[in-house]
Amino acid sequence: MNPKPFRVGLVAWHALPAIVPAGTPQQDAGDSPAACGSTQTAPTRFGETFGGLETAMWTLARHLARETDMEPICFLETDRPQNGSTPWPLEVEGVTLDISVNRFRAIRHAVGECIDTESQRIQRFSPHLLWQLPLLAVTRPFRSRDPIDSHPDPRLVGKSIDAWISFGVSSSSSRVVATATMEHTPSFVCVRSNAGLEDGLATDTEYRNECGESSSARRFALLRSDHVVCQSQWQVDRLKQLFDRDGLLSRNPIQREEWQPPFPMPAPEPFTQPFDVLWIGRYDDFHKRPLLMLEAAKKLPQLSFKMITNPFDPDIESRVRREAPENVELIDRIPFAQMPAVFAAAKLFVSTGSREHEGFPNVLLQAAASHTPIVSLSDHDDFLARSGAGVGCNESMETLTQSIEEQLRCDSVQWTQVDEYLDRFHDAGGRAAEFANWIRRSISSTPVRSH
Repeated sequence: MNPKPFRVGLVAWHALPAIVPAGTPQQDAGDSPAACGSTQTAPTRFGETFGGLETAMWTLARHLARETDMEPICFLETDRPQNGSTPWPLEVEGVTLDISVNRFRAIRHAVGECIDTESQRIQRFSPHLLWQLPLLAVTRPFRSRDPIDSHPDPRLVGKSIDAWISFGVSSSSSRVVATATMEHTPSFVCVRSNAGLEDGLATDTEYRNECGESSSARRFALLRSDHVVCQSQWQVDRLKQLFDRDGLLSRNPIQREEWQPPFPMPAPEPFTQPFDVLWIGRYDDFHKRPLLMLEAAKKLPQLSFKMITNPFDPDIESRVRREAPENVELIDRIPFAQMPAVFAAAKLFVSTGSREHEGFPNVLLQAAASHTPIVSLSDHDDFLARSGAGVGCNESMETLTQSIEEQLRCDSVQWTQVDEYLDRFHDAGGRAAEFANWIRRSISSTPVRSH
């Protein structure tokens, strides 16, 4: 008789849209309908977008489910009791979903975008505050209190988990680690950004980063977890330098076949015809940096650019929409299932991600698996140099512009070589099997080492 499988808790609270496509929502108070005849997608609700962190979590979870002695459980949060008109599923692809419903999450996030809670000053006025603030005040006595950073998370306690995996160096991860410590359960924290290993975390200085995360909570996650899992050799070396900790190296996973035709879903309307340059990111000025893409597009008016850009900073969004030249089309959101067909329609993928803030962008893997050549402002983890999937520009905008023209003129990528590299270092099944072995060894108190 086989022993019971190990219950592995994976925590990425915002990852539900990466697992279950959003259903048709019922219109809520404060939502406005899309303009009649608009070619844009419907307005994006809070919690409907996701990035590399969420994609990596779900890829690992569903491949861990293929290990006979692993039972992955994803811990997620949403502000809706059901997905449009249907209930949320309890299981997807062999992975159990443990979904917490926080009906006020979206409203609190919107208020937090406008009000500095520490100084209690309005940073940016929104007319929605006129009903959001009274609603939050009236419902406060009936709402559960927020989990406390670096303390066990009540949503996770008592779930009979054998090992915890948290994604990102964040306050959320600090609560996962505290839960694991209280229950004498091994914990893994996966670094998802180079900013998770910034200089300030190696000091006692108390501060908040661009996303409002406290340094003390992030420091707790890094130092108190049993294992820190890094995306790149740079992060492994950096972890050792800052904290004298040995990290486990697990490069981002991808299932290459999913990015090659035939595709399960066709490309959406803006991408049905081939075009020159694809860019994917969010509206910010420190991480994905869409304004740098506009700068290059203005110098290349003969080329067509499509930018899929998620909400983040309303001021940057306004500026990008105002300054975008005629050869740039801005697209709000594309369902993840349609992204393989989107990459296939692009002649070139361009990244302007910051080396300081990026860990390893999943979009580079997706472009490489799609056989779409890459031009990147930075060569993250020397991926382009080692795989041959494109060129890095060493943070030079002049080189970026020149490389875009050169790559479109002559695609010299050897895709057989790229495929072999992805299969060796990024294959999702291989990464999950490696992670499963770390989990087994950690539960049995055997030393865990990366190979």
